[in-house]
Amino acid sequence: MKPIYDEELAILGGGPAGYLAAVRAAQLGFRVVIVEKDEFGGVCLNRGCIPTKALLRTAELAVLGRKGQEFGVMGQLQTVSWSAAHSRKARVVKNLRLGVEHLLNNDTIRIVRGTGRIVNPQQITVKTADGPMTIHCKKILIATGSTPMRPPIPGMELSMILTSDDLLTLEEVPQRLAIIGGGVIGLEFAQMFNGLGTKVTIIEMADQLLPQEDSELAGEVLKLLKRQGIQVHMSAVVTEIAPASAGAVVKFQVKGKEGLVEADFVLLAAGRRPAVPMELVALGASIDAQGALIVNERLETTIPGIYAAGDVTGGKLLAHKAYAEGRVAVENALGFSRSLNQQAVPSCVYIQPELASVGLNETEAMAQGREVKTGRFYFRNNGRALALGEREGLVKVVTDSRTQVILGAQILGQQATELISELTLAVSLGLSADVLADLVHPHPTLSEAVMEACADAIGRAIHKA
Repeated sequence: MKPIYDEELAILGGGPAGYLAAVRAAQLGFRVVIVEKDEFGGVCLNRGCIPTKALLRTAELAVLGRKGQEFGVMGQLQTVSWSAAHSRKARVVKNLRLGVEHLLNNDTIRIVRGTGRIVNPQQITVKTADGPMTIHCKKILIATGSTPMRPPIPGMELSMILTSDDLLTLEEVPQRLAIIGGGVIGLEFAQMFNGLGTKVTIIEMADQLLPQEDSELAGEVLKLLKRQGIQVHMSAVVTEIAPASAGAVVKFQVKGKEGLVEADFVLLAAGRRPAVPMELVALGASIDAQGALIVNERLETTIPGIYAAGDVTGGKLLAHKAYAEGRVAVENALGFSRSLNQQAVPSCVYIQPELASVGLNETEAMAQGREVKTGRFYFRNNGRALALGEREGLVKVVTDSRTQVILGAQILGQQATELISELTLAVSLGLSADVLADLVHPHPTLSEAVMEACADAIGRAIHKA
């Protein structure tokens, strides 16, 4: 085997956590080698966050086009070209991937393309197109991401059963789509194809959509989806998927009652699981009940010298969490002392209107024994929202009733994923609601809803109806 000796750090995986960690190590002046078997950017850039948002934009414009007369814009909507939308998506992905590869074009970063296997905390072997290779290093960072979950449902082997990766490659928009799972992936694809004219049905096992989100806002999302024409079955357990003359039949039970949905394709959106290298377990790494690597606050695994970041550590499987963990992990591995406030990691759902949250929701705060005071402000009372024709949704702020400190916040509304950063900063710094209530926000803007919700939490909202 051809060896590479004396590298400071070896990184397994070139997704958000891995490539950012490599760039950060180079910034700090350390030598690093990064091993990637596929494309840099990981699932997020190539098959997740970016391509789905590009296609969601197509669906969003199609929906807006149909609302043109409301704004005084007359004329017929042009036909949506799915192939053109795919071509645009591919260009966006390619441009960003080239950007990542450019970032890694550094004299102190060595790129190895192949499948890596950890031998011990100072050695990795890699199967490359040119033959096997051995990497010797002082520290290792695991950033191997996650893979789609495939629950043991009879009929899962049918060709009509698709993962999110498969759905992104469909050459035509299906007429009927059944989605198993009402989490983030399921809802984003549901709205995408519903906006393109597909008859969409969501089958969710839990008693609320987006089970990890605030129940009040999840309930509002359910109402919105139904108004948009998406059929939703809650507390539904899928029992079988069977072939049909044109597609498949999904059979399920709701409180003992049988139900079924016929569809051309079935999207399996039951979540993702951490892709933990199994040799790590043999070496002594501990994993939790969800199969994720257990790490300490420094993001070091139970094997000294081996760190982990991103989806492989479990929790919220989010690219921005992976970025942050990649930075913290690599800095700790290289001798610094860093930590990450996981409570201040926001979550985003790119439906229309968008949903975003950070910190504790009301139920979580009360479960911790907190005395909670919430503040709300509805976008129907916001001037900018009305001018945009986007009156749906609200901002909800959760505070400690004694100290007025913002414990968390949830936003359902236009540009919620942008608005959440102000509240993320508040949670990160432990700010009280009066700080944001007194902060001068430009008018008219959607951000005024954040100000008003914070003011409502301390009993002095002005424009709340």
